[in-house]
Amino acid sequence: MTNTQLYFAIGIPSFTILTSLIVSVIQWWGLRDTIKDVKESIREIREDIREIRSDIKIIVSKIAELDTRLTVIEERVK
Repeated sequence: MTNTQLYFAIGIPSFTILTSLIVSVIQWWGLRDTIKDVKESIREIREDIREIRSDIKIIVSKIAELDTRLTVIEERVK
């Protein structure tokens, strides 16, 4: 085996492994960014749900207030 053949026998697999590692790291960074985006979306959805819950509580209290008023009006009419 000549020196050139030895260099190719060692160099090409090493280069392939190094290239695949670099590609894997780049893909990992992309995946990490995607996960961050998903977490941010979930956080925003949770905030929206909290706002909806508070709005529902306000609506329920207004309905209870209307019920009380209607009860008073019904008693006056009787």
